[in-house]
Amino acid sequence: MQLIAKHYNEPDAETALLQVLTKVISEAHIEPVFLCIGSDRHILDCFGPLTGSMILEQVPEARIFGSLRHPLHARNLNQRLFEIRREYPGGYEIAIDASLGRIEEMGMIKLREGPLHPGLAVARQLPSAGRLSITAVVGTTRDKRKITQQYGSIEPVYYLACLLSSVIVSWYRQRGVFDADNPKILDYREP
Repeated sequence: MQLIAKHYNEPDAETALLQVLTKVISEAHIEPVFLCIGSDRHILDCFGPLTGSMILEQVPEARIFGSLRHPLHARNLNQRLFEIRREYPGGYEIAIDASLGRIEEMGMIKLREGPLHPGLAVARQLPSAGRLSITAVVGTTRDKRKITQQYGSIEPVYYLACLLSSVIVSWYRQRGVFDADNPKILDYREP
């Protein structure tokens, strides 16, 4: 079930996404584990690792798996999920990944209950991940060829990652896990 969908340029996007994320996590009563899925080698698929890196720059102690330096991708997903679930049994997994959608959905972040199915857009059989899914629409269903051939613009991916990382860092800030003397606020709105 979809909980919210917001475009990165909407003025209330950060506040609305933060409210929903906070509500879901507080109802779970379990510390979240963020799974930032994607590749550092494909522009349209780097949303997850880019988001993970942006969060870790500001909250290094966050439970973030998947970054530009250590991506969580198709080749290591099975093994890494096994290791993460062994380290955090019963953890509240929040899976983050890029997705394709309709043209009018481009630039949207969607939160929904239920697992994420990585690789679905390119017909890959990968394990499901997450109890909450956060996806960013970085291309249209017509762009499947672009994804497999590494084409596409980094612009929406960057702004979407800035927005989501800002939301998650704000969630940590609310909990007191934030260095107030060294905040790195990223602007996710287009100039």
